[in-house]
Amino acid sequence: MPSGSPSGTSDPIGQAFAAMRSAALKRNGSVPDLSLQRGRGAGDKGSTVHRGNILGDLQEPGGEGNERQVRVPGLSGDSQGQKTTQKSPRAGGRRRRGIPTGPDGRRLPRRRDVDTLGSIVSREIRHRGWTREIAGGWVTGHWPELVGEKIAAHTTVEMLKGSTLFISCDSTAWATNLRMMQREILRTIAAKVGPDGITKLKIFGPKAPSWRHGALHVAGRGPRDTYG
Repeated sequence: MPSGSPSGTSDPIGQAFAAMRSAALKRNGSVPDLSLQRGRGAGDKGSTVHRGNILGDLQEPGGEGNERQVRVPGLSGDSQGQKTTQKSPRAGGRRRRGIPTGPDGRRLPRRRDVDTLGSIVSREIRHRGWTREIAGGWVTGHWPELVGEKIAAHTTVEMLKGSTLFISCDSTAWATNLRMMQREILRTIAAKVGPDGITKLKIFGPKAPSWRHGALHVAGRGPRDTYG
């Protein structure tokens, strides 16, 4: 390549620098010193240093100290964010933590460890000692599922007292059958509400007929076999 002045008309680099100088002079800005640009040959070691100085003159004032903090969303490792965090204590004496973002660049919502409604209710039931009462209510509401539709049609859960469940039947025959099945019924209840919820069944037959009428009456001898 023929040697010539940097501002010569046949050199495109010189033309570019000349245009930069004229634009800088119009803005009343700083003009790079082109006198340092000497010897554009490949073997000239000083040319690289001088070009670096020229580029340094064209940078924004402040150098690397005012480097913008640029983050790449979703980048694994985030090496750029680590470099910025390491340089910030030297520049301003503060360490700035990076804000985690998602793949779309938006800030991730804060994680809130909130208990579920079921765990809160279970904790309150245990704290207040309502476990047995809740178990009895569950057995009462799901009685047909525990003993079957056919038996449930002839039996009724009356109440729960302690760990004893009181059951009434509409006939003596059904009461007898239920007493024979109570061990199996207790096993089924224990599988649902635990072994300590209900431990005993009290099974009663139908109530005897009453001949009591009115507010004034004489106490009788109790139920008797009056049907032959």
